[in-house]
Amino acid sequence: MTTDTLDYSPAQLPPDEADRLRAVQRQGLLDTEPEAAFDRLARITAQVLNLPIALITLVDVNRQFFAARCGLDASETSRDVAFCAHAILNDDILEVPDTHRDARFARNPLVIGPPHIRFYVGKPLSDENGYRLGTLCAIDTAQRPRLTPGQRAILTDLAETATDLLRSRLTALEAEAEHQQTLRMASMKDEYLAAMAHELRTPVNAVAGFGELLRATGAEKNLSLRQRDYLNTLLESADYLGLLARETLESQAPRDPSDGPQMTPVSVGRALTATQRLLTPLAAKNGLTFTVETPDDRVCVWGDPVRLRQVLINLASNAIKYNRAGGSVRLVVEANDDTVEITCVDTGKGIPEEDMPKLFRAYHRVEANIDGIEGTGLGLRITKRLVMMMGGHISVFSRVNEGSTFTVTLSRAPNGSGLK
Repeated sequence: MTTDTLDYSPAQLPPDEADRLRAVQRQGLLDTEPEAAFDRLARITAQVLNLPIALITLVDVNRQFFAARCGLDASETSRDVAFCAHAILNDDILEVPDTHRDARFARNPLVIGPPHIRFYVGKPLSDENGYRLGTLCAIDTAQRPRLTPGQRAILTDLAETATDLLRSRLTALEAEAEHQQTLRMASMKDEYLAAMAHELRTPVNAVAGFGELLRATGAEKNLSLRQRDYLNTLLESADYLGLLARETLESQAPRDPSDGPQMTPVSVGRALTATQRLLTPLAAKNGLTFTVETPDDRVCVWGDPVRLRQVLINLASNAIKYNRAGGSVRLVVEANDDTVEITCVDTGKGIPEEDMPKLFRAYHRVEANIDGIEGTGLGLRITKRLVMMMGGHISVFSRVNEGSTFTVTLSRAPNGSGLK
C-alpha cells in the first residue's frame, strides 16, 4: 500500500529537523541490539497503563527505530506512517483515543492494516539541548478512553526516566570514546617520542664525537681556560641529551608492568652542579643572575640521577626563560632528618591565582608569561610526573610581579651513599 492510494499525509518536519537528526545520530542507538534497561522500561509502561504495546522510539530520517519494544515484533517502521513523527512536533503528550475518528490517522496504513492501531499515546523524549529524539509511547488495537490525570503523570515520569537513561548512556559512550582517543593519542605520543629520540642520537653523538676528538688530538691544549670550560659543558650537555634519548627509547620497550623506577641514592650537590653548568650560559644570555647553593656532596636523596637532573633543569630553565631583565634565579637546598627540599626561587612575573589550579596540566601555559617565548606547555606536567615517580611531591607559591617559588621534596638517603 502507498500513502497516495490511502489519501494519508505524513507528519510535517520539525523546524529544527537538521539539528534534531544530528542529535538522534549522536545517541549511537540506531540499529543496536536490545538493551535490558530500555526493554524493562517498555514493559513497565505497558503494565502500569494496562496497554498491550509499549515502545521507546527514535525518529530517524526515513524511519522510526524501536530502541525498546513490548508486545510488538517489528524493530522499525517507515517514518511516513509513524505516529511518533507527529508526537515530536511539540513537548506535550500526544493522545489519540480513537484513530478511526481522527482525520490525521484514520487512513494511516498502521490503522487500516497491521497492527491495526486504534489507541495511541506518546510522550516526547528530549536530549539535554531540547531536541526531541523520539517518544515513550503505548498502543492498543481497541478504542480506549483518555488517560486519567494520574496516568498522564505516570507516563510523564516514565518518559523522564527514559530520558535519564538515554543521557546516562550517551555520557558513558562519550566517556569511552574520549578514553579511546586518549589511548590513541598516548600511543602516537610514544611513537613520536621514540622517533624523536632516535633521530636526536645522531647529531648528539656527532657533537660528542667532535668534542672528544679535540681532546684525543691534543687540540684542547690550544684552548684558553674559559674555552676548555665551554668544551666541558658542551660534552656534559651532549652526554645528558644522549642519556635522555636512550632512556626515552628504553621506555618504549615492553616491560613488566610491576617494574617501577630504579631508586638509588643520588647526590643532590652533583645534580645541582650539573644543572648550574648547563644553564649558566642561558642565564647570562638573558641578563640574569643564576646562583646555586650546593650542599655537601654527601647529602643524598632516593631517586634516579637522570630524572632528578631533568627536574632541576626544567624548573631552573623555566625560571630563566620567564624572568625579567636583571632578575635572578636561585636553587636552594634544605636537608631535614627524613627529607630534602630543593627550592627554585625566581624574580619573574609570577603566576596569576586563576592559573594555579591548571599549572601542572598538559599543554597549559600561563598567558601572562608567554610574551612570544616558545614552549609546549608540557614542562611542568613532566616535572611533576618525574617527581612523583621518585616518590616525592612538588609545591608552588607565587605572587604576581614578585616571582615564584617551586619546592621539590624527596626522601633523604644515607649521607655519602649517592655516587651518581
